[in-house]
Amino acid sequence: MADSSESLLQSEDTASSRVSALLGRASRQNHGSLRVRRTAAAQIAERRADWGFSKPVVALDISWNLTFAVASLGILSSTFLERPCVPIRIWIFGYAVQCFLHVFLVWAEYQRRSRTRREGQGIDEIEEGTSQEFRFAKSCESINTIFALGWWILGFYWVVVAGGNALLQDAPTLYWLTVILLGFDVLFAVLCVVLACIIGVTLCCCLPFIIAILYTVAGQVGATDADISMLPLYKFVLKEKDIEVEGTMVPLGEDECERRILIEDAVCCICITTYEEGVELRSLPCDHHFHATCIGKWLSIKATCPLCNYDIIKGTD
Repeated sequence: MADSSESLLQSEDTASSRVSALLGRASRQNHGSLRVRRTAAAQIAERRADWGFSKPVVALDISWNLTFAVASLGILSSTFLERPCVPIRIWIFGYAVQCFLHVFLVWAEYQRRSRTRREGQGIDEIEEGTSQEFRFAKSCESINTIFALGWWILGFYWVVVAGGNALLQDAPTLYWLTVILLGFDVLFAVLCVVLACIIGVTLCCCLPFIIAILYTVAGQVGATDADISMLPLYKFVLKEKDIEVEGTMVPLGEDECERRILIEDAVCCICITTYEEGVELRSLPCDHHFHATCIGKWLSIKATCPLCNYDIIKGTD
């Protein structure tokens, strides 16, 4: 009976140890996966912010708003003979003022972001700042958006409901100018919604591919095959020690030493898969290890560690 009790206790201890190991492994897998996903999300957010306030986008936004504003004021000055039945001239003038205000806000935000980047701050300081300047810029942006929406509704009411055919007969130039401005706003809003839906679906379906494209467009090149091949290559081997199982990274090169890792650490945080017997691993200078194929694809896009952001080319974090 005593032997049976001791055997039962040993079995329970062994089971408890294995359960603890499995729980620890799952926790580390989730933690590593979360860090990788956060890194990728931060990179996408930074690229999105850079693209939205890049010189071409800002120049295009400012150009078409200035074009509409100048054209509206020019047509207003050349249509004194028209007598509209509704105060549509006030609406057109207000639309031009709103365009000038939008141009000012976009240019000011572009300058603020450029100054922030020159000071060495990142996306968090740019988009999540708490300075008075940041709060004032966001407030002006919100007020301008609400004003633009209300002004569009007022213009639609004057043209379609209050004006109608009478406005078309009395002031055809002002009528069609207002229709063009209203239609452009609707078209732009529809394009923004469609583009947002496409980007959202694309990000959900092909995140790694999108990251690669973003870095290519931004002119950032990952590590070369030669750089990746210089990283130590290992073969993963499982070894049993007493009742525990530990992993060993056996070097495939001559200048490296054998490394032992805990079984709960034997997981690739890129593909979120536990190491199997005989699989090839690569270790980075920061001592983080991954599947050789996984880290090869990652480093070809961005030459930094997915976990700690260590740059294998520059040798810095």
